[in-house]
Amino acid sequence: MNTDLADAAVTLSPRPRRFRHGSVVPVLAAAAVIVASGVATATGPGAEYARIFPPAWLGVVGAAAVVFGVLLRARALRTGRAAGAESAAWVGAVLLLAASGGFVLDCFRAFFAVTGIPAGAFSEVDVPGAVARGLALAGAFIAIRLARTIRADTSRASRATGSAAGRLSLLAIGLVLCVPYPLLKTIWWMQGDDSGFDVGFPAMELVLFAVAAGGFIVLTTKLGDVLPRWLVVLGGWSGSLVLMSMGALMVVGLVAQATHLVPATVDLGAGARAVIVFAVYSTWLLLGVAVAAATVLYEERRASVSPAV
Repeated sequence: MNTDLADAAVTLSPRPRRFRHGSVVPVLAAAAVIVASGVATATGPGAEYARIFPPAWLGVVGAAAVVFGVLLRARALRTGRAAGAESAAWVGAVLLLAASGGFVLDCFRAFFAVTGIPAGAFSEVDVPGAVARGLALAGAFIAIRLARTIRADTSRASRATGSAAGRLSLLAIGLVLCVPYPLLKTIWWMQGDDSGFDVGFPAMELVLFAVAAGGFIVLTTKLGDVLPRWLVVLGGWSGSLVLMSMGALMVVGLVAQATHLVPATVDLGAGARAVIVFAVYSTWLLLGVAVAAATVLYEERRASVSPAV
């Protein structure tokens, strides 16, 4: 009798432990996003530059979707049906990424504000909005990990390490996506003045996207195997989140402007010029997604080969 009770305890105990450990962080992150996004929504943009950013209330909706996914996951651990929980987590991740658009620019402005380097209006920071966008970006990462954990709970036997051909295809896509933005900036530089602005040589853009291309090569080839796994994973996730946040600023921000969800707009020009600019800047979002996919495949491949590394 005692043996049967002990076996039952061993069988049942992992599920509630797994629920607690895998759900507390997403819930706390969602709560923080809801509070910060609610404050940012109530106060409105705290600086003129933030008037074109995606609306802060997207963070509230995204965080609510994450909490819903956590609740569905509790049920999925009992029934084994996790499709709804995983979908809710992915929806939450997408909405939180959309809400994070502009956080990278907030960081640039905060740098000048903190250091006191003269930068004029560029040192002005929308503090409530910046906090909300930063928490939304962190929440998006947590939501992505939650979605993958939910899938692992119900399909532990499968590991999508990806074939060599698949990784090379992803590499090709990533390298192509690294071209449009620096190419556009180089064309602008070669054309000279643009609408009254002096266009300088895009040295930083060329360097940053060259680094992105190098990171793609590391993530998708055996070059990544000779480096510390934590370093490659940190670089992959950091780069992907920055790119997706900047892409969300362009895609979601412009949609919000077109639908009058935000109080200001950016003039991209007319006709073909507006389409080209929107398309080129939107590649940041696609590039971020590709880097995230490459990072996931890298993590799983390294874990399957050398779990102790």
